[in-house]
Amino acid sequence: MSSQALPTARIPALSVAQAIAADGLIDYDTCMPQRRWDDLERTLTALREGAHDGEGQQNYVSAYHEFSAYTARSGHAALDQLRQWQADRPDSRFPALLEVAYWASWFERYRGSDTADQVTPAMWACAHTVQDALFCALIKLLARDPTAWPAIISVIYTVAAIGEPDWWQRWLRDDARPDTLPSHGRASDISEALAQSGAAVVPGQQHCRSLPSLLPQVLRGDALAWRRQQSNDGHAALEYWLRVAFAMDPLAVEVACTYISFRMPRWGGSWEEMLAFVDSPLCERFDENDRNVLRFFAWFDELEVDDSSQLEDPRVLKHHLRLGKQLLQRPLPQNLRGRVHKYLAYLEARNDRIDAACAHYVISAPLNHYQDWEIIRSVSTWCASGDKGIWLGQIAEVNRLEHAHGAALYGLLCQTGWAGVARNPEVAEGWFERAVKMTADPTDVALSPINAMASFADHFESEALLPMWLKAAGHGDASAQFCCGNYFELGTDRPQALKYFRLAADNNHEVAMYNVASLSLIPVRDGEITGAQAQTVATQALDYLDRALARTEQVLESSYSEFTEGQLDAVKDLYGTVLHSDWPPLSARRRVVPQLLKFAHEGRINAMISLAWWYGDKNLPDYQHLEAVRWIEAARHTDPDNEYLEGARALVEGDSFWSRLKFGFAQRKAKREGLPGQADTML
Repeated sequence: MSSQALPTARIPALSVAQAIAADGLIDYDTCMPQRRWDDLERTLTALREGAHDGEGQQNYVSAYHEFSAYTARSGHAALDQLRQWQADRPDSRFPALLEVAYWASWFERYRGSDTADQVTPAMWACAHTVQDALFCALIKLLARDPTAWPAIISVIYTVAAIGEPDWWQRWLRDDARPDTLPSHGRASDISEALAQSGAAVVPGQQHCRSLPSLLPQVLRGDALAWRRQQSNDGHAALEYWLRVAFAMDPLAVEVACTYISFRMPRWGGSWEEMLAFVDSPLCERFDENDRNVLRFFAWFDELEVDDSSQLEDPRVLKHHLRLGKQLLQRPLPQNLRGRVHKYLAYLEARNDRIDAACAHYVISAPLNHYQDWEIIRSVSTWCASGDKGIWLGQIAEVNRLEHAHGAALYGLLCQTGWAGVARNPEVAEGWFERAVKMTADPTDVALSPINAMASFADHFESEALLPMWLKAAGHGDASAQFCCGNYFELGTDRPQALKYFRLAADNNHEVAMYNVASLSLIPVRDGEITGAQAQTVATQALDYLDRALARTEQVLESSYSEFTEGQLDAVKDLYGTVLHSDWPPLSARRRVVPQLLKFAHEGRINAMISLAWWYGDKNLPDYQHLEAVRWIEAARHTDPDNEYLEGARALVEGDSFWSRLKFGFAQRKAKREGLPGQADTML
């Protein structure tokens, strides 16, 4: 990217610490491990006391949700830290509040984002177990602090997802306090997964002993009186919890937003029901601006498309563009108008109108938080645009502390000085480190914030991205390690390429496993190493190739893609190369025979031809003329025009009268006995 194309720097390049201070956020990653309870108390108290309007509520809820994100990064250590905080500050209300956020984070992880039919029984059992822990934490919290309304947001989510616990309903309706909590699933199936959260080490009886003898009054007041008059269904349960929140804070609009989001059609509700709720007496407490915020959930849900493949139909795309422009005519707060512009930017990009998409991003960028996939969309659009505007820098600035993708994007822009961000490579390193630490599993390429920056690599020189790759690779991001390997391989620095490919391979990156195998064999092929050293290198290379095969098959089974299918073909072909080439050590060639036999019996022609070369070479101790002919005939029946088949046949058939006669006898015998690998290939 030329310096002439860069917009003037208008966005400062701040360090992580500076950004946290500038945005007034809580640095849980620093304060929790260092037990800086006083700092946490002061900040949370200020947020709690400032939650008397819409913006104040949003800030308090953001601090609450950020602890859930911290839990995802820290795991069970977060719970230990909360317990220590409560022990050191027994009068504090905040550890109990954040414990609800802790269990909500684990509930979300166990329940996942899949549809209900795709969640395994073990994960359902884990989700129910941590919901029990969440409800116990909530009851103890409300006995201490009956105004802790942010916790109700988490409760509504779990109730919408799986309903209320039976023991809780009995206690609420029949005053039957539980003596113990039920177990969910077999311990052998869920104990390992539960141990990650700490739920497995807290027995049900221990939970119950710490519960108060009576439910807190806020749970038994007007909300319960209303509920007793309703049918016992999920909708009534959700509204009960909303009414509980209103008893804590009559203007808890953030909880109302959570409630109405679970009345969308995908959750069994309807847009009409959502709009009727906003106009109901329960919402008369809100002014018109807040009611429009609630109505927005129905309006925007009509605009948003669940299945993006529907947008491949130009009529559907045009219809939703029209809906979005109509929605902008409604009376909306600026941040919600920004959300509409953000979605219209996506639709215009799908419509190949990049300039129009950028115009919408200009409006949305300084106003909105972006989800991971929205960051990826915006990066792709920016890279394809002509002006490379400052709006991407604004998106990075707003989202740098929100999640790993935002941190990686801001770090890269600080590194390069693109999109109006001041260039400062020194602060960029801290953002790359934060991005990796914020990633739930740095070995999962699909989650990698570094992989999310791939569009930059398609448009700009790799040297600009190398500092990000190197820093993130050092912190264990498998995608970054793989990118480093690719960079050095293209630069013909094979030792460095192998170094980073091995790091990625050992982080479960299936393509890196293949690359380690392939690159390691080059010095054996070229005669740079021989003898015992070649045998050792070949053995190690085949270890990685075996891992690549197993991992690639696993990835393909769990999530099919043409790329992964092609990668599996490459892995299988490398086995064939090792077998039919004359440069690998004999022990390595023999090692791959069982795998090639498996591939060939499955109908893979390249494996058949490799076996024909192997068994047909008279100079090898494993020479078997009939076997070679059998695989030649099997390959010929599978694909008679294959370009590699004739070479193998020429080797085995020979050019003398007697060798051809022998080949003919073997052909007839092979056909009588049946050709291998045919059942799976016949159409």
